[in-house]
Amino acid sequence: MSSATSSSGGGSRRALALVAAAVLAGFDAGAIGFVLPAMRGATGADAQTASWLLSVFVAATLVAVPACAFAVRRFGAPRLLQACLALAALAAALAALAPATGAVLAARALQGLAHGPLLPLGAAIVVVHWPVQVQGRLMGVISLGYGLAFLVAMVGTPWLLQFGWRSGFALSAGLALLALTLTPAGQARGAGSPVVAATPTRTWRALWVRPMPAVALLAVGTGIGQAVLLWLPSLAVARLGAAMTETSLLMLPLVAGGLIATGLVIALLDRVGARPLVLGGAALSVAGVLLAAGAPPSPAAFMAGAAALGLGVTGLCGGPLRYAAARALPLGEQGLAQGAVAWLTNLGVLGGSVLLGALAARGQAGTAVAATVQALLTACALMAVAFLAALTLPRHRTASAAT
Repeated sequence: MSSATSSSGGGSRRALALVAAAVLAGFDAGAIGFVLPAMRGATGADAQTASWLLSVFVAATLVAVPACAFAVRRFGAPRLLQACLALAALAAALAALAPATGAVLAARALQGLAHGPLLPLGAAIVVVHWPVQVQGRLMGVISLGYGLAFLVAMVGTPWLLQFGWRSGFALSAGLALLALTLTPAGQARGAGSPVVAATPTRTWRALWVRPMPAVALLAVGTGIGQAVLLWLPSLAVARLGAAMTETSLLMLPLVAGGLIATGLVIALLDRVGARPLVLGGAALSVAGVLLAAGAPPSPAAFMAGAAALGLGVTGLCGGPLRYAAARALPLGEQGLAQGAVAWLTNLGVLGGSVLLGALAARGQAGTAVAATVQALLTACALMAVAFLAALTLPRHRTASAAT
């Protein structure tokens, strides 16, 4: 697997392109929670219409991820990555220029089709093009790009939106074009190497190979954790009476926790494997929700919870689940393995968002704060149940991913 060594400048550029694609996905995921209320304020759209900006995006990702997972074998992951980045740039530009809400919703659906496969395609490219000894480190670096962009977007978007709600989409279009420019033009056929083509074709039944069922449950729980992260600014406003711009300061510990988590993943994943990092991330995620939503309301408790949640959820998203999936299935099935992790994580985000919205909406005047807290604690309980699957992950082994 000579192409897997990635020792040339082309390999470095490919890695940079994967990080840029992850930054694009992370920025959009972190910014949309602030774009929704900004759009409502500027256009007069009702809450249900605005919420569709998230719903149509996630629904589109649920279609795009499995489609790309099966298409990898025919077209190659690098070529599909280029197509997704081009579509992402077009969709963001359409959203920024759309004259009406309906057109924005259509553009968001296109964004979902484009953004959903970015991270699983990146992970599949890493497994095919780099040796197993450095795959965890590279997955961690890619996730660092995603996590940093996500966290910075959650802190910085309120300031960006001073230029209007369309500014977020304009920046997204620029990031997509940057990532597309960095993608090496000559590598489009790389994932179609003979070692991949020689692997027998499998179906979704391959996902029952151990430890994929455990990874599936953990991915759903991680998605719910991501949905909880998106609700933290709303919790700060409701429970602490913070202004929207003040939430940026309250979320800084979350950024710090995310940075620490991704650094640990980069340093440790290749050495210790997925299991201890997943166990630590799961425990910290649950503890973070309990501190932020369950402890007596105070800025200190909220910030401590945000830090723990940033450590936990970012650590879970930062490569361990993708690493476990990469070890479970052979090279030719990496599109399937990584697609499953992304699809189930997005399913958790969608389910968690719907659950949180439904439970929080039950609160009437005077009980809205209690309803929001109850919603977050319910989501925390579901996360904890899903995270029990971490106990069944195998111990670390250093065998080749091709075996």
